[in-house]
Amino acid sequence: MQESQTFTPNRSSLTEDEVKRRFMPFLRDFYKNRYEPMPNSVSVELDNVSKEGWVADGKITFRKSDGSPFVCTYEATSRDKAEEVKFQLNVYYLLWDCAAFGMVCAALAYGFFFNTNLLWLVALKTIGNFGLLIGIGMIGFFTWYFIVQGWRKYRYIFAIQQFKQYFADEQWVAIAEDVFPSPNDPYLLELRNQCVYNGIGLAIVPFEGMVRKVIDPSRLGIFGKDRKMTQWVTRAEWYQSFSQKVEKMAASRPKAPGTVTAFWNKLYRPFHYLVLSPFKRNIWSVLDKPIGQTSSAYTRFMSAQGVQKWVAFLAFIVAALLFWNVATFSDEKVLELEGLELRPNGVNPEDQVGYLVERELVPGDGEPTGVPKQYPIAKNKKFQDEENTIYMSGDEEESQGIEQEESKPKSAKPSGKTSDPCTIFKTGRGWFVQDNSFMEKASAINRAEELLARGMPSRWVSQTCIAENRSGWLVWLGELYPTEAAANKAAEDFAKAFQRYDLKNGRFWVRKLR
Repeated sequence: MQESQTFTPNRSSLTEDEVKRRFMPFLRDFYKNRYEPMPNSVSVELDNVSKEGWVADGKITFRKSDGSPFVCTYEATSRDKAEEVKFQLNVYYLLWDCAAFGMVCAALAYGFFFNTNLLWLVALKTIGNFGLLIGIGMIGFFTWYFIVQGWRKYRYIFAIQQFKQYFADEQWVAIAEDVFPSPNDPYLLELRNQCVYNGIGLAIVPFEGMVRKVIDPSRLGIFGKDRKMTQWVTRAEWYQSFSQKVEKMAASRPKAPGTVTAFWNKLYRPFHYLVLSPFKRNIWSVLDKPIGQTSSAYTRFMSAQGVQKWVAFLAFIVAALLFWNVATFSDEKVLELEGLELRPNGVNPEDQVGYLVERELVPGDGEPTGVPKQYPIAKNKKFQDEENTIYMSGDEEESQGIEQEESKPKSAKPSGKTSDPCTIFKTGRGWFVQDNSFMEKASAINRAEELLARGMPSRWVSQTCIAENRSGWLVWLGELYPTEAAANKAAEDFAKAFQRYDLKNGRFWVRKLR
């Protein structure tokens, strides 16, 4: 007959309750020598819960030798509750930092383009500007996410974060010796670093023997001014208070629903059962939970900072205002900006006095700079004789073959033998009359053809023929004119002709070729 044998497991780990009870005598001896509490003033309690819902595994209170009260709380952790003291990625905090950084990058980059290359932004249209903002924001977001997520500020430890929610004179973290496998465990090193930074004590409770103190808590209470003292109750008192509230709720429960409520329930219950509840269970729970987080018990204090939200919101407002200004930019403002580009420092080069030597202004005797003249004439006089005029825009026979009316001004002849508009603009000198400018080539061609059909001498040309950094197309009338006065007179004649032919616009812009 075989004897029955009983198996007794070799228990070599402590439970959380055993860690709590074994750590309390250590605290009593520690504070007995540190603060010399008044006799019969020491009070010890386990499993404390505050009215706000904070949980303290142990609490010791007494009065110091000067009569002031002293409160110390501690968090006990066993091997099966190791998640309380192991750091994890604070996903909420990281994502809001990424969003704030991305929005700031988008606002700064868009503001830079707005101040330096506004015409380019206008040419992108609404969709292009929106895509530019989204692209820069995403680059900033993912740059911060992949490069900075290993930063120590995103290492979240539940026990440390819980201590930050309320004030106590001193706080401790007591862990069983088998929570971490080795003294060099990275989780233990990070816990130790955060305890030192936050002024929290750290101790190791072995299965047998004396409690080993690793770090003393800070005596200064560096967070005392930032937190409020909470009112602690035991779990028995908390359960009793909760049961009383339940009784009050049961006593004040509503009566049987009326006709309207009953009808509403008939409509709402199927919707809640078939649509709302499956959505919350299968979709919203996934969206609401950060990536990699499977438990809400140890992430309840994982929240974003208000500063990041305000920074992201203000950057969004700045980017939105700039975007609205670009989206509502009119063609008249575009023409005005193009004119400012032709006037360095906002000054018309023709209004400056002196002589131009290799494009540098040399102060002179008060005569304005301008197109060089073959024969000197008196001030404030106009060219009235073709013999005194330098023709720089080509022969009349090489023009587009359009007969001008007698009311139109006589244009200067181009200096080259080609009638190509781009070549004239690149090699010619003088003034020309612009009808309008367009972002699309087809629009410029249609406008030029419309004017030609009405007998107006018009051509279209690319803006790059004037300056390489320009974009778009323009339509100009007539030829090049040697003086600004002649160009202005031509613009007046064109305006009158437009009125006779009932054409749109009627306002022209006299521009000078560099």
